[in-house]
Amino acid sequence: MKIVTGIDEGRGSSSTSGLEAAQKKDTNVIDRLLNKLPPPMSQMGIAFLNRAHDPDPEDTCVDRQQAGRALVCGWFPALTLSCALGLFSTAYAFAVARDGRSGLEIFFMLGLSLILAPALIRLLSPAATRFERIAIVCTTGISLYLVKVLTSPVYFSMFDEFLHWRSADDISQTGHLFTSNTLLPVGPYYPGVEIVTNALSMLSGMSIFHTALIVIGVARLLMVLSLFLLNERLTNSPRMAGIATIIYMGNPHFLMFDAQYAYESLALPLLTFVLLAIELRQVASVRFNGLKPMAPIVMFAKIQHKSLRGDLRWMFVTILIVLATVAVTHHITDFFLDGVLVLWAIIYMFLRLKPLYRSYVARIALIGMAFSLVVALHIGNPVVEYISSFIKLAVTELNHILTGMSTARPLFQSYTGQPTPIWERILTLLSQLLVLSGFPFGLLCLWLRFRRNALAITFGVLVLCYPLVQVFRFTTSGSELVDRSAAFLYIPISTVLAIMIIQLWPTRWLTWKHLLSLTTTLLVIALGGTILGAGPSMSLLPGSYAVAADTRSIEMEGIQAATWTRTYLGPNQRIATDRTNQILAATYGKQRIVDSIEDHVDVSPIFFSTQLGPDEAGIIRTAKIHFLVVDMRMSKERPLLGFYFDEAEIGAYQHTRPVDPRSLTKFNAISQLNKVFDSGNLVIYDTGGLINAPEKH
Repeated sequence: MKIVTGIDEGRGSSSTSGLEAAQKKDTNVIDRLLNKLPPPMSQMGIAFLNRAHDPDPEDTCVDRQQAGRALVCGWFPALTLSCALGLFSTAYAFAVARDGRSGLEIFFMLGLSLILAPALIRLLSPAATRFERIAIVCTTGISLYLVKVLTSPVYFSMFDEFLHWRSADDISQTGHLFTSNTLLPVGPYYPGVEIVTNALSMLSGMSIFHTALIVIGVARLLMVLSLFLLNERLTNSPRMAGIATIIYMGNPHFLMFDAQYAYESLALPLLTFVLLAIELRQVASVRFNGLKPMAPIVMFAKIQHKSLRGDLRWMFVTILIVLATVAVTHHITDFFLDGVLVLWAIIYMFLRLKPLYRSYVARIALIGMAFSLVVALHIGNPVVEYISSFIKLAVTELNHILTGMSTARPLFQSYTGQPTPIWERILTLLSQLLVLSGFPFGLLCLWLRFRRNALAITFGVLVLCYPLVQVFRFTTSGSELVDRSAAFLYIPISTVLAIMIIQLWPTRWLTWKHLLSLTTTLLVIALGGTILGAGPSMSLLPGSYAVAADTRSIEMEGIQAATWTRTYLGPNQRIATDRTNQILAATYGKQRIVDSIEDHVDVSPIFFSTQLGPDEAGIIRTAKIHFLVVDMRMSKERPLLGFYFDEAEIGAYQHTRPVDPRSLTKFNAISQLNKVFDSGNLVIYDTGGLINAPEKH
């Protein structure tokens, strides 16, 4: 039985025969090439080719018979128990690691394996029903989200979360959008996640933190469901859809970064939903256009015609609403979505599925770009400068490396010189090699089976971007670009790899050995991606305090000091301090942070210099800094991230030793500075005497 899969616009038998003719032509060309190879290689190539263009690798008839006899829930209850045990193992690793103990990565990896491995086995198996597959991917996705929640279950701990917490709190306090955020100037112009959070918080009476947990949890559920349904629509295979969805969960940003309270965590699920809605709308449009109201059964045709026309209108309105929501939620996601839609429309044109001026995707792409321009060109929105400066810095650094002007960033090593354990290096490298090695086979399978599906070909083109951006991993600033691109590019990557799996391991030849080997391979990809996304080894688990280590730098002493400033100094005081205390003072203290992003002032010389000379005093006066928050722990460790304040500071990524203790204690000897707070590690100075003192000429 042959199924017409991957053919856009519901084209009929003539298109199907044309597709089969094109496939036969390509097969003949490849056969001639294979015949020139030695016999063993030729036989392997022919076997691969036969499986690659197999029109029914899922054995549709057999699968439907088995599904009719299968239990609706199947393994789902047992897999839920396995997820619970996995969460218990990770919770134990996190709890003990907070006391400073090491060697607990085994419990963390065991927990992830208990969540992922049983789900992989069942999703790869042809025996699971569609309902069971949906239940499994949803449970697995939520369980992995709870892993992130367990890292900090009572307060925000990731750097970006504080930035958006400040914006959400500003909206809650003032009732107005676009309130200035000095830590993330571009953030207030993309307040989608903050608007949703505040709406739910006001309705429920919950705090911003607890509301944020619910919002991102619902977004995670939307992500896995949309991804499953999108892949199912592309291939007409629930098995392939489940495999693709769980492969996506292995991308470096899924476990932690895209589970934090930030705008990308909401915008990315909305992007996936838009792609699904457009694809479904096209199917409905084909059915609508194929109806003939004046058919023999006139009454039935009119009812169907009216119903589908109403569905098309509502689907179009839904797509517009979500497009606008993405445009006001996250800039990078919005621009990536525009790029995907434009590429999708262009491929439509090249495949000659429909003229460009009649293409529904082209119209949606134009509307999406219009939304993007309206938001980006909003008065005061710094998004163009924000993104262009970041890309320019990464490209410049890469050029310096290629020309020999600077050296490449050392891999598998933190900026403090701590190397990554060997087992983590091996797992990370192996996972990336497995992903990259699957591209040629996956792309060939996609071409042979789904060449008439414009979205599938679009995904194939996007996959090629992943190996290209890897060169930026050797740069300091561009490595973040590579990590962030994975969250977007793994959408097509997971589809391509899943197509390869269902084509090369069809259900009729699938054995338990194949299941175990495929499960092991995909588990390695997921665990290696998790390590890659975690960054330095010290970031994999919670632990004792570390300097400039983001999550590891958030502790009660800093929170209490920031809260003290709000109580005793009042909000909106202009404060200069290091990276960690900036976000604490801005959120818990509601203070106005002076930094290089918003004020274009580098405050690091004030803290790095061994004397408070005229230049340092001039910075304090010019920037009108009211208070200095000094963290004495900067004199004990080098920064894990490579900088203490921000990337613009003197010596960023090149600190060879901690800050000189004399640089941090010099403020005690200056009579014009008044010490108002001292907790041992944190000292706060009032600079009023220095600012108001007459300058000497």
